[in-house]
Amino acid sequence: MDYSEVISHDGIVTGTDGEGVVEVAIKTGTACSACHARSACGMGSEETRSVRIKSQKKYSAGEKVTVTMEQSQGKRAVIIGYVIPLIVLIASFIIFSMAGIGELFTCLASFAALAACYLIIWLLRDRIEKRFTFKIND
Repeated sequence: MDYSEVISHDGIVTGTDGEGVVEVAIKTGTACSACHARSACGMGSEETRSVRIKSQKKYSAGEKVTVTMEQSQGKRAVIIGYVIPLIVLIASFIIFSMAGIGELFTCLASFAALAACYLIIWLLRDRIEKRFTFKIND
């Protein structure tokens, strides 16, 4: 895989569960300065996030690792988290406006559709999460 097709973050192992799952704390923002999508992805702010990664190798707490993810998976996350809800909001606004409903109800119904979209994403989070795989580079 070409390195330009990979998103990587430095992290520190915070623990393992003994079943091949490693928990890694990633300080976001450090690898984002060169990324063109940093303002949209939510990782551009300086904070710590935790990810769980399946690994065959044994790691100990405090060990420094590099966590990678394919860039296409990052694009998929942006589509699920931002593009689809935006399309739902705009489409519902247009549909309710064309139906001749009042402006207040149109706005409220559009935001309700947006809330329903995020609720569906939240309900499907386990299924969506399975499609995103992180790896630890050795």
